[in-house]
Amino acid sequence: MKNSPQSILEDRIKKYESFIHNSRDAILFIRYRDGKILEANAAAVNTYQYSHEELLAKTIFDLRAPEMRDQDMPSMDDTAASHLVTETVHMKKSGERFPVEVNSQGAIIGDEPVLFSIIRDISKRIIAEQLLQESENNLRALLNAVTESFFLMNKDGVILAANETMARRFGIDLDMLAGSCIYDLIEPDIAQLRRDQANLVINTGRPVRFEDIRFNRNIDQVYYPVFDGNGQVVRIAVFGIDITEHRKMEHHLETMALTDQLTGLYNRRGFINLAERQLKFSKRSKQKMLLFFADVDGMKWINDNLGHEDGDKALIDTAKILVKTFRRSDIVSRIGGDEFAILAPEADEKTAEGLLKRLHKLINKNNARKGRKFDISISIGCAVFDPHHHDSLNELMSRADMQMYQDKKSREIGRN
Repeated sequence: MKNSPQSILEDRIKKYESFIHNSRDAILFIRYRDGKILEANAAAVNTYQYSHEELLAKTIFDLRAPEMRDQDMPSMDDTAASHLVTETVHMKKSGERFPVEVNSQGAIIGDEPVLFSIIRDISKRIIAEQLLQESENNLRALLNAVTESFFLMNKDGVILAANETMARRFGIDLDMLAGSCIYDLIEPDIAQLRRDQANLVINTGRPVRFEDIRFNRNIDQVYYPVFDGNGQVVRIAVFGIDITEHRKMEHHLETMALTDQLTGLYNRRGFINLAERQLKFSKRSKQKMLLFFADVDGMKWINDNLGHEDGDKALIDTAKILVKTFRRSDIVSRIGGDEFAILAPEADEKTAEGLLKRLHKLINKNNARKGRKFDISISIGCAVFDPHHHDSLNELMSRADMQMYQDKKSREIGRN
């Protein structure tokens, strides 16, 4: 019959013949009431490895993998309104299984409900997705295994991905971290600085490095630009390395470099560094300060007659006396051998008189102790820094040294 469903279907196929037969995807016309295949294109023949006649003798259920054959046909109401996309598993004539995406559109042809289905083999896509997922899992495992913190953020600071170290550093669950804004997790004044650093990366396309102190830890952080295909910065990758122990070691080594190991006082290098800073401050603030030079008398006799162990004890006792004599704000140092230097900021001639009286009192108290093999005797000189005269540190040290030798000579004359 001219107006039979089959003839109407053939007319529809002729209308879209070029599209249907040239399509790389399998196309099937399926009778809705029983799933019978009414027509199939060349791509369907190649896909399922059946002849055209064999395909037309089958139903859509025959093409499904056995465990998928109980699935219902998509509703005609759903497919008539719009394309319905589903995923399932089909089988070739050889029994080979393959995943498919089925895009169905319902229509009424000669009073007969028919599904027009485009079937696409998605094996390669599934493999690609699996490889991508595996790659993401491997990357996530790698990032979580490293001790460095890592997170990826967009240009607005929204965290797109992060590792466990990053989550622990902020005390936030890893799942909660994604989607958070990094600038909401830090102090407002620091957040603005980090925004400026991120904008510098975005505008220049160059990494920015800085040191962050968070929860009493020193973190060396680097903002790396992430570019799109057009060379534009679209994201920022942030890596942070905990360098707290490194900083502690640096501080320890620096302290050792500035400290006299025998007495625990500053050494010559430490004294010069601190004294130069204090000199600049005193010049700016127009304040006087004192510089003392002290020398332990009789050290040669102690070393030659009692031994170097007692010589070391004499230096240690002298250091203790000087520390007790001077103020906490004063810089007490052993600058070499039996010589000591002391800088007293915000002090004048009157202060010097009081400090020297206290020094002599403590020396006498020390020497009055019983069982001592030797007495402590200290020659000392003092130079006053006047901010209006612009003396250098070397000039001050020379003047204090001269005063100290005058004191030593007067002591020698007194003993003779």
